[in-house]
Amino acid sequence: MQEAKLGGEINMQRSGSMQLKEKKVRDLMVDKKRLVEVPYMASLAHTMTTLVANKVVAVPVAAPPGKWIGAGGSMIVESDKQTGDVRKHYIGMVTMLDIVAHIAGDDHLGGGDDITKDLDQKMSDPVSSVIGHSFEGLTLWTLNPNTRLFN
Repeated sequence: MQEAKLGGEINMQRSGSMQLKEKKVRDLMVDKKRLVEVPYMASLAHTMTTLVANKVVAVPVAAPPGKWIGAGGSMIVESDKQTGDVRKHYIGMVTMLDIVAHIAGDDHLGGGDDITKDLDQKMSDPVSSVIGHSFEGLTLWTLNPNTRLFN
């Protein structure tokens, strides 16, 4: 009886791993919301609001094409579906940690006189000013929806 049960579990594991090997990136995206992003000139306050409102911890930052070098030298762009013209270039990722690190930066260690004014000033900085301050911010990856999860 024990051998039969064990054999059934092994077959279920094989079946599960075979199903996983057949999965593609697109299968992970079923029933997911559209990509949440922020423009490169959005303030950090706006970016933080976007993160909280969408219950995410990171967002890609989009800029006009041709002006920026993408994170890690990437050239991830979005083109118009009808004309093929490049509409935006993703230049990096910004996380909640990037924003907190920016707020708590070295210039705050001096204990300035007006902390609230300093915080307001920091939160009005453009999101593009914090890209590249962390490893995650320099990393952008894209995958073809037809890519298999496992080979």
